[in-house]
Amino acid sequence: MGIVNSNIEYPRVILNSVPKSGTHLMKQIIEGIPGMLSYPNKFYEGHSTDRDLHYRELQLVPKGHLVTGHVYYSTLWSDMLREMQFKHIFLNRDLRDIVVSYTYFITDNFPSHPLHAYMLSLPSRKEQYLALIQGVFNLQYPSIATWYSQFIGWTREENSLQVHFEQLVGSHRSRRQTMERILLFLWDKNHLPLPKNKILEAMERNINPQGSYTFRRGRIGDWRFEFDEEVKTCFKEVAGHLLIVTGYEADYNW
Repeated sequence: MGIVNSNIEYPRVILNSVPKSGTHLMKQIIEGIPGMLSYPNKFYEGHSTDRDLHYRELQLVPKGHLVTGHVYYSTLWSDMLREMQFKHIFLNRDLRDIVVSYTYFITDNFPSHPLHAYMLSLPSRKEQYLALIQGVFNLQYPSIATWYSQFIGWTREENSLQVHFEQLVGSHRSRRQTMERILLFLWDKNHLPLPKNKILEAMERNINPQGSYTFRRGRIGDWRFEFDEEVKTCFKEVAGHLLIVTGYEADYNW
């Protein structure tokens, strides 16, 4: 592979993602960069009441390390990352596929989730999808649109690299192009620690989708095999506008 140039400065990186958007895959890709290490902290939700704690934890992250989180957008968090010169990568995914993946995850792997028992009490997977999309009022659980909208602000951040899960799994070419974008974003116009092709090969070799207990299929468009017309109609009414905002659809004709 060659020797990493120790004179090259590594950035501090935070991978922020919508849950069930392929975080583990993206994390493997970034960890595959020779010399890049993971820092054990994980950040969730980013409520303002946790601001001081998060600030202290972020200060401890050394250069050349990666942290991950599922952090809602706020100017507070945006300003913190800018102040500490973190390279922020935001990973997104088609919300319809998130609904499918999250439903399976809640019922099969997440017994502490607020909807776990309720989901298992429903008679079919279809009813579970409808519950997650519409929200469960009696349990004070929000609709999928309300939940997802808390992340949307990151898609408008100029200092953030936007990556779609589909770009990582659509084809080898799209993944390679996305990994090149990541390297350009992390080092900007500065020299890379190794020749670009060597780094890209190392990033590829580090990919192991089966290495995550949350991995199920990771397919693009899985919702097409799962949603019937009633579920599609419900999704359009509740969250169809978000597919347009995030560029996954041009209109409601899908």
